[in-house]
Amino acid sequence: MADLEAVLADVSYLMAMEKSKSTPAARASKKIILPEPSIRSVMQKYLEERDELTFDKIFNQKIGFLLFKDFCMNEIDEAVPQLKFYEEIKEYEKLDSEEERLTRSRQIYDGYIMKELLSCSHPFSKKAVDHVQSHLAKKQVPPTLFQVSCESPRKDPFHFSAAFCSFLDPQLTMNDFSVHRIIGRGGFGEVYGCRKADTGKMYAMKCLDKKRIKMKQGETLALNERIMLSLVSTGDCPFIVCMTYAFHTPDKLCFILDLMNGGDLHYHLSQHGVFSEKEMRFYAAEIILGLEHMHNRFVVYRDLKPANILLDEHGHVRISDLGLACDFSKKKPHASVGTHGYMAPEVLQKGTAYDSSADWFSLGCMLFKLLRGHSPFRQHKTKDKHEIDRMTLTMNVELPDSFTAELKDLLEGLLQRDVSKRLGCQGRGALEVKEHQFFKGIDWQQVYLQKYSPPLIPPRGEVNAADAFDIGSFDEEDTKGIKLLDSDQELYKNFPLVISERWQQEVAETVYEAVNLDTDKSEARKRAKNKQLGHEEDYALGKDCIMHGYMLKLGNPFLTQWQRRYFYLFPNRVEWRGEGESRETWLKHFKKHKDGQNLLTMEQIVSVEETHVKDKKCILLRIKGGKQFVMQCESDPEFVQWKKELTEAFTEAQKLLRRAPKVIGKGRAGVVELSKPPLTHRNSNGL
Repeated sequence: MADLEAVLADVSYLMAMEKSKSTPAARASKKIILPEPSIRSVMQKYLEERDELTFDKIFNQKIGFLLFKDFCMNEIDEAVPQLKFYEEIKEYEKLDSEEERLTRSRQIYDGYIMKELLSCSHPFSKKAVDHVQSHLAKKQVPPTLFQVSCESPRKDPFHFSAAFCSFLDPQLTMNDFSVHRIIGRGGFGEVYGCRKADTGKMYAMKCLDKKRIKMKQGETLALNERIMLSLVSTGDCPFIVCMTYAFHTPDKLCFILDLMNGGDLHYHLSQHGVFSEKEMRFYAAEIILGLEHMHNRFVVYRDLKPANILLDEHGHVRISDLGLACDFSKKKPHASVGTHGYMAPEVLQKGTAYDSSADWFSLGCMLFKLLRGHSPFRQHKTKDKHEIDRMTLTMNVELPDSFTAELKDLLEGLLQRDVSKRLGCQGRGALEVKEHQFFKGIDWQQVYLQKYSPPLIPPRGEVNAADAFDIGSFDEEDTKGIKLLDSDQELYKNFPLVISERWQQEVAETVYEAVNLDTDKSEARKRAKNKQLGHEEDYALGKDCIMHGYMLKLGNPFLTQWQRRYFYLFPNRVEWRGEGESRETWLKHFKKHKDGQNLLTMEQIVSVEETHVKDKKCILLRIKGGKQFVMQCESDPEFVQWKKELTEAFTEAQKLLRRAPKVIGKGRAGVVELSKPPLTHRNSNGL
């Protein structure tokens, strides 16, 4: 029975893998629903105040660029030739051979730069033109040839920034994933293969058990891994297992990571046997670029070994598991952590501070193992950790005569006990290693683009992981007596995270077109339906409305039910109406109920405060007479912006009210008299 369950788990997992490569409609089991158009009013203000709606910031994001491209193609009359120029250059930079780049560079120069020069309307500087011309004359065509002349095409961002505001980073739960078979296990939890429901993309889900973390006092390690992953997961490095999302449930911490289904180098070393120098050079080159990416972000990895190098389905490798990684930007670490046989001498010497130097020593140990099958400091397969450490600190490694002179020199440079003499530690970091004679002839741009053929390609149609029952699971009895307190959960309040550029890339690669098409159709249907009712956004046009959009308000006589309403904030009042409620019905309601049930004036409000209802942030308006008005937003940015704007409008209104002359013998009316023309038909500058 256990064998049958294992087979079914494998079949389900492989079917999910195949489905993830299908068309968007087949790929996703649920749809990405963009927020209501109303959120654009709120989000535009929120992002503007944080300087996030500049042209460059939108253009340089994946979805921002796609929206701008759509805008150029469909919404404006004049052509934007720079956009095509920009795209041509990006395609040129991806070309493999120098011959292809030479042909394409001449086409780009003739079609765009020369054409603009002849028309005397070009935007290029003399320096940029001279740079391109001189390189073309010498037939020198590096991938960076056009970077000095390529500027992003300029347009007013606010024509298309509203659409960009709709693509909010998602807030995820376990329900957003379909979880398949277990593919690994660690000290605090398991790793599963999973599929994101709205895009169909396959990921690895690393789930850490909060009780097990508490039992082993591993809270700092767990939170550190989340921080390290966030540091290295930006900037598109194809040689690190990066994180796209992090979220938590009441009992789990979840990391959503790149799925690598080709096994690890330790496993393949046991199956394939030792690698040749040529094969090892391939893996070394990709790992060096992964380390360079980390070190550029002041992260030292500290656990480089074959078991942590994972293969994708094509055979390319990534560095995984950043549980022991450390940020050395402000303070150098001095803890002795890592795997014995790969730890640098300075790491083993307690109290000695170190930085990225430790990773270059570990690289030397790992490359030696790929070639010989064991660490250079683990002779005769000894398992005595103290003996391994002693040899690391004292022994000079003897390299076999079968190694080439270049390989010997590389390993001797990496395995130097004296940090000041070690390759990679003399001031230029990864560049020193990349320029070594062992890598002569390697085109590092081609390595980055993963153009070199891997020496080993994992078999397709296989899981390439141990059986679920061999991996096993934790004994829940271990944590039976552990209770999670509110103080434990408080540790993880800032744990959720979305790496925006990776989420945007995921959407762009999968369902971007489908989501846009569905949203356009949905909004067109809604506008047609609301033609008679009057669209919510239309009401704010031409008035001094500060902000408008949907929120939830506590309703019914006992204030226990959330009601969704469309709110409008004006300088002297807050108005709202129900979904689908026509303008005529709304005005009739005003005339019928003179107590202002759908309106609050700033004079009625006593204070604007933040409160919590069932752990959800809410805005509390205290009203004269001891009443309360509670509102809840659908996302954190909306909450921040609504609270800010309400507070500022209330504060300004109070200043005006204090300065307003009092009418002798008459108090001000507490409620707007709605038998008069409604405030909605009058300008509200002034009270």
